[in-house]
Amino acid sequence: MRLIQSATLLLLTPTVLGFVIHGAARSRYALRIAEVSEQVRLNDHVASALKKPSKTLAVVLEVLSVDESRSMQLRKLKANALVTSDIDVAKLCVNEQATAKGNFPGPCPVLYTGSDFQEARAAGVDSVVVSPGDCEPGADVIYRVKSLEELHRVSDHGAFWVDVDNELSSVQTLIEAIPDSAVVLASLQSMQENNNEIKLARELKSLGVSAIVFQKAVVGDGEDLEYASFAVDSITKKKSSTFNMTGLTGSTNGHFGGVASSQPRTWLRVTRRT
Repeated sequence: MRLIQSATLLLLTPTVLGFVIHGAARSRYALRIAEVSEQVRLNDHVASALKKPSKTLAVVLEVLSVDESRSMQLRKLKANALVTSDIDVAKLCVNEQATAKGNFPGPCPVLYTGSDFQEARAAGVDSVVVSPGDCEPGADVIYRVKSLEELHRVSDHGAFWVDVDNELSSVQTLIEAIPDSAVVLASLQSMQENNNEIKLARELKSLGVSAIVFQKAVVGDGEDLEYASFAVDSITKKKSSTFNMTGLTGSTNGHFGGVASSQPRTWLRVTRRT
């Protein structure tokens, strides 16, 4: 696959930057890579799932363990995409999600973060998440970037993944340097104290992030679907970050409901780890 050559331009001040929000020049000083005319863009199926015209954050759930029923339920709960580093889990999700083609909701894109990305491609995953240099840009590639230097190396690409270690200041400059037109995924630890991941997600949205990856959201225990519901509802609906679903039945049709709570949710999965 041919690597498209393009010049990288760093814009240093709000005046030169030329980005306008609600008629006013962008207020913060940020390094931002200029939009390139021949940007390698993510395929439409994945891009539309991860960057919504409505500006609502997309929800991506990391899956460590899953069966066909759970894969279906995650789709019914309106997760926007699934991601895994396990090649067998990736294959199962690809095959199960394909059964929803032509239905509503349709198949969730399946992203792969493991090392066997060529095998994952052959299995039909929608995108592979790789470091710059692992493979050339392509319509199924999302680059995991950890520094401005790495970002500049793949500046003509249209999809990026940034790991967030619960401290936005360490990644703010990097995220703000990504072109506005790009798909930007930010990966967060799930089940944080006081549901802090939801607060962080909203702050990341203000920086230009289009999708939130909830790490280890689905592990094969009894809280998988409850947490998936919580993440989707908290991110996509105008509600507080407190847990707002109780009494979930986990029924196979994927419909859940319950009574709102005024307190942050404490997860048994976390309690058992401590």
